[in-house]
Amino acid sequence: MQETDQHELDALLATARIVRTFNSYYRAVDERQFDAPRFQRIFAPDGKIVRPNGAETAGPEDIADSHARSFARFESSQHLLTGHDVEIHGATAVVRANLVAIHLWKDRPVTVRMEDRAFTAGGVVTADLRQTGNGWRITEVRTRILWRTGYFGDLAQTR
Repeated sequence: MQETDQHELDALLATARIVRTFNSYYRAVDERQFDAPRFQRIFAPDGKIVRPNGAETAGPEDIADSHARSFARFESSQHLLTGHDVEIHGATAVVRANLVAIHLWKDRPVTVRMEDRAFTAGGVVTADLRQTGNGWRITEVRTRILWRTGYFGDLAQTR
């Protein structure tokens, strides 16, 4: 195998690992897996999330706890990610993906129209990652909401 082929294979493997780490964050949120060990496998110790309204939460344990409290008001959620674009710079990386997120409110009657018991938001998510001895970890995730529709309940408007 030529050196350039090996370099390309290494880059493809790193990209797959970065996307897996990135996706595992949204899987944990949708599956309500807010345990600290899981978030420590996803986020760097200094990792943070920046919500669409600019609010920040830092550290895997605090991020997990914040999400557990925030998502308790939802019956379920589904975060659909597509178009992952990864740039690797040595031991750091940036990934950008399109996001459509659906949230069903827990306190809304199932007999009402979906528009009256859920909201959907679309936007772009960007994450910075750092390679560690234990794999890739997120150092920051930022969400930019481009559109919303549905029932917002007590949700703070971010756009």
